[in-house]
Amino acid sequence: MDERQDALIDRMTQRLAPPTAAKPRAAPRIAMPRIDWRFVAAMAGMAALGPLATIIGADVLAGRAMTEAARAQARAAPVLKAEQADLAARDLLRRVQDTPTVAVLIDRVAAQLPAEARIVRAARPASGGLTLEISTADPDQLRGQLRRDPLLRTFRETGQRRAGAMIVVTLRQAGGRP
Repeated sequence: MDERQDALIDRMTQRLAPPTAAKPRAAPRIAMPRIDWRFVAAMAGMAALGPLATIIGADVLAGRAMTEAARAQARAAPVLKAEQADLAARDLLRRVQDTPTVAVLIDRVAAQLPAEARIVRAARPASGGLTLEISTADPDQLRGQLRRDPLLRTFRETGQRRAGAMIVVTLRQAGGRP
């Protein structure tokens, strides 16, 4: 294929050449400077070292950032611990504040008692919840009356005993203190 192209090119050159020119001249040869391979190697090395320098620089910056983050975390630890303790205290205070007092509970129980029922004893042990002993003729009616009040639904029956014509029902508040 090269021979054909050369032949075609040669023919075109002959047709377009002025009739006085007998022979086409060869193009002058340009003198190429001598290649300094050290310079080429240095340029290739710089091209390869660019990304490597970026990676090393990024690692150094990341290490400094991690060290600074650890220092900041160490400085903030006491503040965070105090804040967590404050939140825990506020939560405890909120739960205590939301828990009704003994007087409120006894008043609510007294309001719900059937006519013949009486509170015999009320106690709040160190473990928490309120314990009530109520004498009544009909324990089922007492339980039904107490279930009407949502606050009193937390009381659970823990025992019964006969006291003459009445039955003493022992109720304990479920859950105790917060």
